[in-house]
Amino acid sequence: MTLMAIIDNSELNTSNKQWQKLDKLWQDVEKKQARNQRYRAKLDGFYEEFKPLIESKEHVVCAATGKWIQHLLTFVPRKTIKGNQRVELYGWIEEELTILEANPFNPISTTDLREFFTSLLIDFQSTMPKQTVSDEELEALREDLFGMFGEWLPLSNEELIDMIHHPERFQAYIHDMLSQSNNAEAQDEHQDDVEWDEPGWDMGDDFSFENDDSELPMSTALFEDKAMTKLYRQLANQLHPDKEQDPAQKALKKDLMQLLSQAKKGKDALALLMMAQEHLPEYKLIADEGMIKRVEAALYSKIALLNQDHQFMQHGNDIKSEIWRRFGGGGKASRAKTLQQYGDLLIIEAEALYAKINNVTTVQALREQLSQRMHQQELNDMMGFGMFEDFLD
Repeated sequence: MTLMAIIDNSELNTSNKQWQKLDKLWQDVEKKQARNQRYRAKLDGFYEEFKPLIESKEHVVCAATGKWIQHLLTFVPRKTIKGNQRVELYGWIEEELTILEANPFNPISTTDLREFFTSLLIDFQSTMPKQTVSDEELEALREDLFGMFGEWLPLSNEELIDMIHHPERFQAYIHDMLSQSNNAEAQDEHQDDVEWDEPGWDMGDDFSFENDDSELPMSTALFEDKAMTKLYRQLANQLHPDKEQDPAQKALKKDLMQLLSQAKKGKDALALLMMAQEHLPEYKLIADEGMIKRVEAALYSKIALLNQDHQFMQHGNDIKSEIWRRFGGGGKASRAKTLQQYGDLLIIEAEALYAKINNVTTVQALREQLSQRMHQQELNDMMGFGMFEDFLD
């Protein structure tokens, strides 16, 4: 169906060339929506294929990683691990925790592991004599906190020093700040996310999309038009699940109301028009010249967003996109072989971790491992950009 089918142009002087342009943009939106739906279906389908083959093996390697972290933690109280090697031990534990947290299939509670790690650090710190904290160290700590929270925290030098000497107080402060931040984000999300069956869905006479801001971007100005408010009410009335007795139809209309809610939240007037095409066959948008300009702007904006979504699906860091990029190449047989090889590698990795647990049982054995890690890091640094700096001066 074309855009012309839902716009009443009887009062307009718009040229055929302009209508053809609008129709072409409308059709481009429909094509890009279909393209994105196909790509999303491909990602979803491969994820469903991947999950039963690999998830159980990911759980195996996660369990092994968790056991390895617990094993490393048993060395934290050992006072014979000192200096750079102690720093390396802490870094190793943090690295393994980060790897575990990054695994989307991880069933292990890293919160419990981190809390245990913190408690061991506190216990160990309590046995050590207090040391003088330099101004440079205090400034570095302030910068770390700024990086964590995005703002300078109102802590005096004395408060920072006290937290350094009493890690449990520092941990409690960080926990409190994170809780406040999470609560604020949750409140914002709750205010934005209005479900169809909540009071916000009551379409009273005073309901309107209208915004007093006269400087709205042209691409979203269409959504603020009174005609969109009226259309939204019509769609909500037509699609409300409470008007259905049949369970299947009720479930279908609940999904449609969710789409309508998303269109409202995203200020997507074109989505309302497309839903009207399908569910309000007699609907006609009474348009003037100004609205036609807003429709055109909304079409260009929609095309840009659809292209952006497509790029994100291709290059984003969500789990389904990453799995497709890593394992989705080639034909079905090739993908099955790749998944089998990956599953085998996961089992080998888990076995290697359990072997390290069995082999690294003494402080001396761990110190050898720490020395190897530090030496490898030095080699990596030498092989990096730094070794060529002299030639670039």
